[in-house]
Amino acid sequence: MQKLQEKGVRIGNILCDYELILIPGWVLIEIEDAEGRAGFVQALINKGYPIYSIAEETYTDLAGNEELNLYQIVLASTFLLAGLKSYIRRHVEKSDPTDMASYSEWIKQLYDEWPLGGKMLSTGREQKKNAGEVSITVLAEVISWYYPETNSLTVYSQDNDAFEFQRKAETILRDFFFSRSPIPVSYKSNDALICQLFRDGELSLESIDNYRKDQRKIMYSKERADHSVVLVTEVVDNASFINLIQDASVRIIF
Repeated sequence: MQKLQEKGVRIGNILCDYELILIPGWVLIEIEDAEGRAGFVQALINKGYPIYSIAEETYTDLAGNEELNLYQIVLASTFLLAGLKSYIRRHVEKSDPTDMASYSEWIKQLYDEWPLGGKMLSTGREQKKNAGEVSITVLAEVISWYYPETNSLTVYSQDNDAFEFQRKAETILRDFFFSRSPIPVSYKSNDALICQLFRDGELSLESIDNYRKDQRKIMYSKERADHSVVLVTEVVDNASFINLIQDASVRIIF
């Protein structure tokens, strides 16, 4: 969205439908690595968008202080990251769950001692691989399972890991929260935003090459002639993408 706005694209309608926009604490740290990103978010706040940051240590407040349930959400959200899941099993989990440290303590320790490798950034901060994606997934799952009155729950991310982490977490947690029904999580990727802006008349077909890298894997649904719907995941170049977004029966999922 920042890059689109810098190129003169009107993005004002993209975020206007949301009553609340949350940025996990670790994601905010990553945003602030770049002055332009931080300034973009602050400008949105100044315009009145309901954007707030939320520290990972306070997720327990959203989960009604049900800390053992929150542990299961974190464990499910890290299922595809063997090193992180192993760390949690060794350093957080106890044979008697009531002996576990408080959630705020062990989640802070987890981020402080993040066991997945990361490079040192030019800002002097050590990058923590997949930390942002895990924070997003845990937050999304807490809202999904604890706030059934939510009309829509959407994650903005271009990172396929966040998409895969959340899908896996939801599958696992359906067995754990067997008596509840989750709010489905939808996504807005770069391609979904470009499609929306084109259909809203804010982008021309001729300009797509300026905003989209060629050859990118996307997931979309398409209605067929018999009104059945097929789910497709494939690598799409810009020419094929332009054809897709002109087809009203196509919906970009990620």
